[in-house]
Amino acid sequence: MTKTQAEPRLAPPGAGLPVHEWLVAKYIIFPRLFKTTSKEEALSRFADQSEKLLAIARAQAPEDLVRRQLVKRLQGMEDSSRYWSVAMVLDHLTIVGSNIQLVVSALSRGKTIDRKASIKEVKPRTDLDPLETIEKFEKMSDRFVSVLKDIDVDAFPNVKYSHPWFGPLNAHQWLIFAAPHEDIHRRQALAIVQCNNLDL
Repeated sequence: MTKTQAEPRLAPPGAGLPVHEWLVAKYIIFPRLFKTTSKEEALSRFADQSEKLLAIARAQAPEDLVRRQLVKRLQGMEDSSRYWSVAMVLDHLTIVGSNIQLVVSALSRGKTIDRKASIKEVKPRTDLDPLETIEKFEKMSDRFVSVLKDIDVDAFPNVKYSHPWFGPLNAHQWLIFAAPHEDIHRRQALAIVQCNNLDL
């Protein structure tokens, strides 16, 4: 999508995934990951995805980082997220990563969380400073790993907090969720960059 095109009409935030895709994720993909992924593996995969995202962002000119593009919907991504810039991807991931860190920390101490998780509340802003957005994402990623590496995520396995799409998750499960979520948006960032290059 070029800069001269009108803003697309997309489904509202929180509309969710196609039913078949949601079922596969909820009952096959994530249960398998939850059974086979250690805390150390989850943190390593998160750090790896973050580094890849930073490499993508740092390779772009500042003006390209804030250029929104309409991309095809990727598996695991809802329709409302298709018209973002690379900076918006990083802003969204900074919000979500910070929230997951707080959730994992609380659940690992046996604390319940009263506030309901909302897809709409983690959507990115559009008025972003590109370089500041990269810096905030990098700080979030470093903090995520440094804080959670010393936490016992299996201390209270029955204390859970509900994901809007996937239901109640404990601390270990929330931690494992973080890397696949970043992977989806890493692929989105690559698609945005490809569209930017076609616009040149």
